Amino acid sequence: MLLNALCDFYQRASRDGIIEESGFTKKYIRWIIPLDSEGNLEGNGLIENPRKEGRHFVIPRSSRPKNAGGVAEFLWDGLEAIFSLSNDQDSIEPDETKRAQQETNRKIKNDDFWKQITSASENLNSAPLKAVLKFHHKCSHASFLRWGKLTEDTKKENPCWMVKVATGKEEKFKADNFTFQVSGEILLDNEILKEYWREQFVKERQDSESSSEIGICLITGKENVPISASHLPKITGVPGTTSTGATLVSFDKDSFQSYGLDKSYNSPISLPAVEEYCNSLNFLISNHKHSLKIGGIVLCFWAKESQLVSDLFSELLEKPRAEVIRDLLKKPLKGNGDFSTTENDQFYSVTLAGNSGRVIVKNWMHITVGQAVENYKKWFEDLNIVSLSDNENADYPPLSLFRLAVTTVREPRDLRSEVSLQLYRAALEGNSPSIMLLKPILHRLSTELAKDGLSALNNLSRFALLRLIINRNRKDNDTMIEPNITDIEDVAYNCGRLLAIFDDLQMAAHDYQLEGAGVTARYYGSASSAPNSAFGILWRLHQHHLKKVGRKNRGKAEAITKKIENISMKFQNPSPNKPPQFPRSFNLQQQGRFALGFYQQKASDRHQRTAYLDSKKNQITEELIYNNEINGE
Repeated sequence: MLLNALCDFYQRASRDGIIEESGFTKKYIRWIIPLDSEGNLEGNGLIENPRKEGRHFVIPRSSRPKNAGGVAEFLWDGLEAIFSLSNDQDSIEPDETKRAQQETNRKIKNDDFWKQITSASENLNSAPLKAVLKFHHKCSHASFLRWGKLTEDTKKENPCWMVKVATGKEEKFKADNFTFQVSGEILLDNEILKEYWREQFVKERQDSESSSEIGICLITGKENVPISASHLPKITGVPGTTSTGATLVSFDKDSFQSYGLDKSYNSPISLPAVEEYCNSLNFLISNHKHSLKIGGIVLCFWAKESQLVSDLFSELLEKPRAEVIRDLLKKPLKGNGDFSTTENDQFYSVTLAGNSGRVIVKNWMHITVGQAVENYKKWFEDLNIVSLSDNENADYPPLSLFRLAVTTVREPRDLRSEVSLQLYRAALEGNSPSIMLLKPILHRLSTELAKDGLSALNNLSRFALLRLIINRNRKDNDTMIEPNITDIEDVAYNCGRLLAIFDDLQMAAHDYQLEGAGVTARYYGSASSAPNSAFGILWRLHQHHLKKVGRKNRGKAEAITKKIENISMKFQNPSPNKPPQFPRSFNLQQQGRFALGFYQQKASDRHQRTAYLDSKKNQITEELIYNNEINGE
């Protein structure tokens, strides 16, 4: 089903001009060798294509299998193919026999590269290619390539290939690729050479087909078609795979043999179908509107017919702006475009990870666009929670998948693929993330509160995800946690609210100038897990703070006392003059409810204070205006 959907996508995307045509792919190439018409190097060195903002070229891609070695690309390649030089001189085999084999392989690859250039030059009578051949015969690369150190007096630095750039400076070579520019024209952009390669690629395919076994393609169902012996091109860009790429379909072990068939023939797929699904995956992975890399996996998604769907979904996953979310919640099938006609369109998603030379399918999803949009709507409704802080990162909004996932770890690099996948499926399929995700989130919260104080509450992503996990995993008798503070009969939630009030009371007792750790930093961990022992201490402590506040501001003390009494009424009271009876312990889900009660009470108190201060400012401003008018100012 996955490979069928990828082939369908390729046919639609190539028809619409979205994906590269057969025989070509998009790739970053760092070094451009500038030549004049006589094959001489122009300028002081090579032209560098910057990595971050540099151009990705549409380049010819050979269909010949490279696993046996000796195969070079057309018009571009690396040190071995173009100059017959080893990428790392220090890695040359000490064994004479193996070293000789290395040199032979490099020589074969180098011969293949220049044989292709010579053949094209003769067939086309191409002046630019003749200039490239003249450059080759002159061995001019010695003028811009040097083995050594960037600074010779640096003892710690290992020697490597140094490349001289047009400015005259040298840069370290990092297994990069080269291409050619003749008289100001980059040969990869030459339309005559592109057309020549299209013809060559067809010939390569025909040669491959003539040597392939004939059978039935499992994807297309066609009979008597050439079956692919190797699934190429390789899939690149999947986390955990090698830099040269990996294969989705593997057949290099005896365990993959069945019914006397070995290699790929026990799962026969035709050459065109293999190329289509491989090119589709490479396109999806490299396109930010169709994929997202997070926590060791890459999420790929697409709709069968509509491109607008992928554009919207990629934004909702990576950078969900508040206004886009509001539009989605109000008009589920409206967004940057009109989706009213795409509700029944098919939506596909595949989650990939890597294991060296293999691509692993972690999850496969096939639903309608309408189902996906409704699940997205429910996702953002469940994430909705009042914000304590107005300072949010515009590059990574709080409800982005990345910001939500990293609330479970100390550093983003520690993020596990299982967490990212769980949240992704919760968004697109409407699943409930595991209740065990609460454990790392609550641990990080408790640790940061003890270390950094109340600034740990400024992470809206953490509490949005807490609310979603708790509500989606709640039992029949559990109360739904609303986006804002709620007056509910939930012991754990109300214990969290009570701790927030005790914290605010302590701050008021010290005129909001408390130095050192407060009750939250000291007691949050124990109060959220063993409330009976912690609140016994906090109850005695809050009475001391109330007396201190009452001496300064009796009205404020009475207001805080009323808030405490309203919450205390929800607990079991052994007698009128005794403190409430708190539970001995809270389980994981109750600890999550405690955290939400604490957070929402803090957010409510902050917003009330802000509103009060704003009203005071407005009152003062109005009085000043009135006085100025009276005085004629």
